[in-house]
Amino acid sequence: MLTTDWMYDDRRQVGIDFAEPEQVATYDTRQNVDVADDNAILDRIGVASHHTLADLGCGTGVFLCEAAKRCENAIGVDISPQMLSVAKRRCADAGLRNVGFVQEGFLGFDPAPGSLDIVTSKFAFHHLPDFWKAKALVRINRMLKPGGVFFLRDVVFSVPPAAIDTAVEDWIGWMTGNTGYSRAEVVTHVRDEHSTFDWIIEGLLERSGFKIRWREIDGPTYADFCCEKAEAV
Repeated sequence: MLTTDWMYDDRRQVGIDFAEPEQVATYDTRQNVDVADDNAILDRIGVASHHTLADLGCGTGVFLCEAAKRCENAIGVDISPQMLSVAKRRCADAGLRNVGFVQEGFLGFDPAPGSLDIVTSKFAFHHLPDFWKAKALVRINRMLKPGGVFFLRDVVFSVPPAAIDTAVEDWIGWMTGNTGYSRAEVVTHVRDEHSTFDWIIEGLLERSGFKIRWREIDGPTYADFCCEKAEAV
């Protein structure tokens, strides 16, 4: 729930509208969803049977379902009721009864402080401008237990600012050649959403009380960060 009149409303639609039926129906295919890759992430960040995990921007729930198979409790969070409907059905079909769902964004999801062992987010954080990414990271830090883990995967530009034109055009070419996204859709992401640079993300994480355990840069446009809550903020 938004608490002040100056708070950014991250429940509003920005960029590609993932409430549209076509976007929801084609999401997994166009995102090249890979359950084996999801499980490799869960292995690496150490999800265990006693953990409570929240997946922010859970989308259609593929990653969430795999996490729920491993942990005690899982929570899927997304602003799109259409995405949550698919995620709920997927978890139900898998016989998972340890999953809850919250229709909220990064700035509205409000579990009790120190109640989560792990928070994850894949390809959703770019919906926030950098100023509000910082606000969201402080909130994530507070909801994690001491030593809790935050895993982030997103579109992150790992190039000097002077190289951004080439990086964007190369990424548009790759996306249109290897996914079902059109040039117009990728352009919408770049123009209207809020992907940022790796050095900005790293600074935001560290200034929000996180220690970066490891990072993996996948070319000039994708990155993973696995972080540990190092201090309360």
